[in-house]
Amino acid sequence: MVILRQCKRSDKQKLLGPLHADGCYASHKGILKHREIIGRQPRDRLVSTTKEGNGAEYVVHLPTLEDYVLLCKRQCTPIYPKDASAIVSMLDINPGDRILEAGTGNAALTMHLARAVGSPGMVHTVENVEGRSKHAQEIVRHYRRGLLLPSISFHVGLLSNVIDDIAIGIDPALKSKLDEIDLPVISENNPMDHSTNEPAQILQNYPQRKGGNLIAPLFDGLVLDMPTPWTQLPFVFAYLKPDRYAVCYLPNMSQVLELVRACQRWPLILEDVVEVTWRSWDLRMAVIRNPDTATNQSISNDNAMVCHPTHTPIGHTAFLVKLRKSSTAAQK
Repeated sequence: MVILRQCKRSDKQKLLGPLHADGCYASHKGILKHREIIGRQPRDRLVSTTKEGNGAEYVVHLPTLEDYVLLCKRQCTPIYPKDASAIVSMLDINPGDRILEAGTGNAALTMHLARAVGSPGMVHTVENVEGRSKHAQEIVRHYRRGLLLPSISFHVGLLSNVIDDIAIGIDPALKSKLDEIDLPVISENNPMDHSTNEPAQILQNYPQRKGGNLIAPLFDGLVLDMPTPWTQLPFVFAYLKPDRYAVCYLPNMSQVLELVRACQRWPLILEDVVEVTWRSWDLRMAVIRNPDTATNQSISNDNAMVCHPTHTPIGHTAFLVKLRKSSTAAQK
């Protein structure tokens, strides 16, 4: 996979690949054959061909992770790099950690997490839509020839339905403990399997989940990218290590308030609620068209510069809610 950047329009970039000998990139600027790119070095210049001759000139780059997640084909809105970087920091990830992510999506956050835990660690990511999970696996496979793939384990299903199987896969000895507990069967349409959807009823109906008394915790961090994380947290926070963090990605403040209310009933402390903003600035050399009217006569065309925020609107993506597990009840 490579990035093609037009020389005359540096902001015009195209993610191209996987490259193969018979492939080509065609646009109104002409045709660029893949075999002309294969074997080149980063920052080499290439020229497309048209019927009239030479077309546009391009510079070829290897994609950064930020480039890749923003330009790759998507089936849903990705978690943008600004939020992904903040989540990695909020989870306080170290190489070798084991992270659980719910809501794989396009695998944008998944790859940031995998890079943070490194080859000794593992990211277990759960997606409820099978087709979306397969798409995410393809995205990861094509980034740097599958560089991050060994650090990611993909799972399909509702989180509360698959979490125990994931745990047994990590520690087979847990199967005997879980077999002793009459665990509820959760469905997608009825995630708590009872008549009310009030979070207050979850642990009352399923007290065996309360306080994390199922197991020795397995995960160094949790990330939930879903509209109603309070319906799933009671089934997974028992697997979170004490004094470690869970981060929820929520677009609306009403969701944040509902989550905070639910956390008052569980051993989860609200640490922070963050909205990450990212503002780019336009900084470049400029030409003074009329030196006689320049405000500062000491500024010449050799050192005149433009310096102001870009006109790109600063849009809201989501609130990041950081929770800390405060305690774990004694195991039965």
